[in-house]
Amino acid sequence: MTNGPLIDYSRNDINASTPTPRALMLSVFQPAKCASTVYVPYMPNKTAEHQGPYLQSQFDISENLSPLFQQARLPVCPEDFGGCSTVDEGRILLFSPGVFAPRLFYSVVASAIASEGFTVISIDHPEDANIIEYPDGHTVYHNATPNPTREELISYIYPRVADVSFIIDQLSNATAMAELLPHRGARPFPTDRVAMLGHSMGGIAAVVAASQEPRLRGAINWDQGLLFVDLPPSGVSQPVMYVTQPNATDPTGWERLNGPKLWVEVANTTHMSYTDALVLLQGAGQNTTALADMLGTIEPAELVKILVAYTAEWMNGAFAGEVGGSLLQGGEPDRFPEVSVVKKSNY
Repeated sequence: MTNGPLIDYSRNDINASTPTPRALMLSVFQPAKCASTVYVPYMPNKTAEHQGPYLQSQFDISENLSPLFQQARLPVCPEDFGGCSTVDEGRILLFSPGVFAPRLFYSVVASAIASEGFTVISIDHPEDANIIEYPDGHTVYHNATPNPTREELISYIYPRVADVSFIIDQLSNATAMAELLPHRGARPFPTDRVAMLGHSMGGIAAVVAASQEPRLRGAINWDQGLLFVDLPPSGVSQPVMYVTQPNATDPTGWERLNGPKLWVEVANTTHMSYTDALVLLQGAGQNTTALADMLGTIEPAELVKILVAYTAEWMNGAFAGEVGGSLLQGGEPDRFPEVSVVKKSNY
């Protein structure tokens, strides 16, 4: 895992007191075979300190959650890549988090997806993420209203879509990639196999971005229907998959998904199940029974396996130009009994 900024000099940070270019903060998870791993902090200090009180306030929890983020560790390849060899890095997945959530709150599942041979790039969107901590130590906080209006939510979508196009542009910029990934050298990434997924607001952004950015080959939306954003009349031609909690609202805009489309629901999950929260709590030895209404009751490791398997099958099919296979057809019910197909079409 490598963390670093990409700076868009064509757009300014609207919250800055003086003209300041929009600085995205990224985590890049590259697929690699390593003889050993090292444990690194799950989040840098300021971000970890901020997340506990923030989530306690957002979800009205009295328990102190700060140690959860401060003490968590993530196994990664050594920083110098000693004893490691990268594998095919040409399949790239851009990940957009939930509204106000930092990208780092999804690092466990992002790392697991990367282990299937994808380069996963998670994104902190300025003026959206509740905190962005940059490598030089400066930190930007976003104090959003707890219950944003429809108009406020829409205002976060389209900057995210523009961020995605900017990142794809930069992937083919050898100089920018050398600065972001020094160990890799001045080599561009191919941009013919790029797709996007996200949770909540990030899932909406993934589908909307696919409708506007033809370089995206597919999209996955984790647990958020397009409830407040209209897709263009031309719709979305790329493959789109929804993965939701049970009894989720029928995704708005389903009829405008013109390519392969699939909607599956995962039993015993809630909206927050699709973050790393369950994995972190279990790793810390905490009993999550009291938080079941908020986090669900599914076994965390099982949910990670589900998200990884369905993401890999869907995106590999999108890149190959032929979505299908037994898992996506609902033909392996014993493999993941928690998953059921709600509806599918066009494949």
